[in-house]
Amino acid sequence: MQAPTFVDVWQLLSDADRERLAEIDETETEILDFLRTQPVEDVDAPLFSDLQVERLRVYRAALERSTPGRRRADGETA
Repeated sequence: MQAPTFVDVWQLLSDADRERLAEIDETETEILDFLRTQPVEDVDAPLFSDLQVERLRVYRAALERSTPGRRRADGETA
């Protein structure tokens, strides 16, 4: 089986998926803007790696919804 491309998955996203991805993008932009304009200090903000993991969860969920019976990464049937 060939891994799906970004274009393949994008077509499967629901409105809620796209909204969540937009929220992640906005959070990343806010963090970058803050870092660009403020001195470096301890800031309570999500890690970019955590945001990327969340982004991948959104894509994976869209794939699982589109393919009934598909095996998830944890071995369970979606």
